[in-house]
Amino acid sequence: MAKSITIKDIAREAGVSIALVSFVMNNRVGADGKQKYRVSPTTRDKILEVARQMHYQPSSAARMLRKGRTHVVGVILSDLSNLFYGVIAKELEMILYQHGYTPLFFSTEEDPERFGRVIQLASERDVEGFIVVPAAGSAKYVEQLQASETPFVVIDRYYPPHSVPSVLVDNEDAMRLAVRNLQERGARNIALVSYAMRISSMTDREKSFREQLGEQAPIYFLGFNSVEEDAEKAVDQILALHIDGVVTASNIPGVAIIKALMRRGIRIQQDILLTSFDFSNTYSLFNPPIPYIQQPLKQIAAESAAYLFKLIAMKEQGQDFHAVTDHIVLKARLV
Repeated sequence: MAKSITIKDIAREAGVSIALVSFVMNNRVGADGKQKYRVSPTTRDKILEVARQMHYQPSSAARMLRKGRTHVVGVILSDLSNLFYGVIAKELEMILYQHGYTPLFFSTEEDPERFGRVIQLASERDVEGFIVVPAAGSAKYVEQLQASETPFVVIDRYYPPHSVPSVLVDNEDAMRLAVRNLQERGARNIALVSYAMRISSMTDREKSFREQLGEQAPIYFLGFNSVEEDAEKAVDQILALHIDGVVTASNIPGVAIIKALMRRGIRIQQDILLTSFDFSNTYSLFNPPIPYIQQPLKQIAAESAAYLFKLIAMKEQGQDFHAVTDHIVLKARLV
C-alpha cells in the first residue's frame, strides 16, 4: 500500500518548517477578509505546488471528528481535456487546498444524465459544496441541486429560468471584440462557427454576432461529439459563400475549422482571416498568429471559490444561503 503523504513530508521537500506547512494548508479567511496567518505569496505557492506534486490529501476523517464536517468540494466541469477547463481545475485545486478543502473532480462531456449521476455520487460523499458547469439539458438536476441543502456556484454559463449563483464572462462584449478585430483587419463577409448545444455562453455569443452583422449573417453549428465531421461540412459552405473572416466560438471548433481549411489548401490568415475564443497552441503556428478572446480563467476560479466559501459559511451560521443568487460578470480581452 502506498505511503500516505503528511505535512512533514511536504515540509521536508519544500525546505520549510512543519508549522509553516500546517499554517498554509489550514489557512482561513476570517469575516474581515484577512488571512489568519501571514505567509508570503511566494512561500505559500511553493508549499501548495509541492503538496500538489506529492498528491497530498488532507485528512477529511480527522476534520470530521473535530468539527463534524468533511471539507470536501465537488467540482463538476464539462471536458477536462479542454485547456479552458484544465486551467480552471488547476486553479481551483490550489485555492481549495489553501483553504483546507479537498476537491473531487468530475467531467460530464456535456451529458445531462452523467451530470445528474456525478451530483448524486458526490452528494453521497457528503461534499460541503459544489462548483459546477451544468451540462446542456440538465434543468431537472439544477433544480434538485437548488432545492438541496448543499451550497453551489455555477461557472461559465447561467441557467435560465433558474436564478442560481453564477460566475460568468460577458460573452456579448467578448463577441463584439472578436468581430471588430476581423473588420479592422479587412474582413467584410464574416461567419461564426459555434457549438450546436444550447448553453448560455454560446447563445449569448451568437446573439451578439447577429446584432452586429444582421440576422442573415451565417452561423454554422458543430455537435459536441461530432466536431471534426461537422467542421468539414461547415467549411464547404463557408468557401461556397466566399467568406473572408471566421469567428470560432471556442478553441476546439477553432482547431477543427483550421484543419478542414488546410486540407483544402486554404491559407489561414491570408485567404481567410480567423479569430477565436480561448487559447490553443495551434494559433501561434500561423503568421500572423490567430488572435483569440482570452477569458479570465484564474479570476473565474478565484471568484467562484470565494463565492462558495461565503455560501458555506452562511449555511454554517444558520443563514439562508439559498437567497444569494447574484451573478458575478467578468470581462474577457482580445490577445
